[in-house]
Amino acid sequence: MHISEGILPLWWAGIWSALAAPFLIKGIFDIKKKVKLTPSFKPLLGLMGALVFVISCMPVPVPTAGTCSHPAGTGISAILIGPIMSIFVTSIALLIQALFLAHGGLTTWGADIVSMGIAGSFAAFIAFKILRKFKLPLFFCGFAAGLLADWATYITTSLELASALHGSKPMLALFYTVLIAFIPTQLPLGILEGFLTGGMIVFVYKRRPEILVSLGVVKKSIGVLFICLLLCANSQPAFALNLNRRGHFPRIGDTFQQVVNASRKVSPQDSKESAPASIAVLSSRALSPNRRGHFPSALSRSPEKESVPYDIPYDRVLLLVELLPKWSGVDESVVEKISAEHGRPAWTPFINTDQGDLLLFVFLLAGAAGGFVMGYNFRKLFTEKKGHNC
Repeated sequence: MHISEGILPLWWAGIWSALAAPFLIKGIFDIKKKVKLTPSFKPLLGLMGALVFVISCMPVPVPTAGTCSHPAGTGISAILIGPIMSIFVTSIALLIQALFLAHGGLTTWGADIVSMGIAGSFAAFIAFKILRKFKLPLFFCGFAAGLLADWATYITTSLELASALHGSKPMLALFYTVLIAFIPTQLPLGILEGFLTGGMIVFVYKRRPEILVSLGVVKKSIGVLFICLLLCANSQPAFALNLNRRGHFPRIGDTFQQVVNASRKVSPQDSKESAPASIAVLSSRALSPNRRGHFPSALSRSPEKESVPYDIPYDRVLLLVELLPKWSGVDESVVEKISAEHGRPAWTPFINTDQGDLLLFVFLLAGAAGGFVMGYNFRKLFTEKKGHNC
């Protein structure tokens, strides 16, 4: 998922693209056939496409790993619209991300479709169907589907990278290396996606059970409905929020001052070594020194006074910037790092929007467009008059 531009050799990129092509062609025909037979299927298809797009480009910070990663979102789409059509909507999401969001690449588009679309969708669909055969609760089946969709995506990504980059070394060794590097982020994110998928399935069943019945996801059964309602009534979201010793949440100023105190324990000579890497960051924040060559601190209690108790020297500010946490994405910290170590550094994207505020602006537009499509189709499916089934 989101293998950057140029990491895969062109012949490997061609192999993965050729493998993905039949599924895309089949998806186009299936969508045309389904929409022709059931016009009300369009809102569900649009909702799934927007949902996969938004979820798969949404960076989720993972404190245990110190990095960010993306869920897949293919679990819910594979359950509701089937794996083949899920692969097609995933391919559209990946194409837009590669073109405008610097996520993935055009040369690696086929490989990303295979990992996130094919592997993720089929893993979720098969797991859901098998567990439903055993008449397990709907939430549990959705949870397993979302979990396996995420894990299957990154297992396949590890295979794609290992097969293309191992060179003269054993492919299996590199496969395990990449897979182990993914574990700190994808282990918790897979669980999160499982809860998300299970919750969405139960939500659809509560609001519009006829949709799941018409799609063949569930059968009409009072017992299943009772279990779903019971799960929703008893479920409570759990969030890992860290409190201080007094039972309060830490303030931003407290955290800032802790880093400042840590910076004062380092010699000026050590801090000057990291200065060049931080000058660009400081200039962008328009910091100006006072008469003594110090930068006024954001923690100053009295802006009217020239002498403030928390003045920080220039070299300490540079060190402070270096000490601030950096939440690089897993695409950068794992995929690009390992590929560069094996002689395949990532190319600059063909449409390079990864330039400071430009990327933020594009993400804003993408989020607004995806949110509008999701909201519009959600309204048609769940809030308007329920006169038509999918």
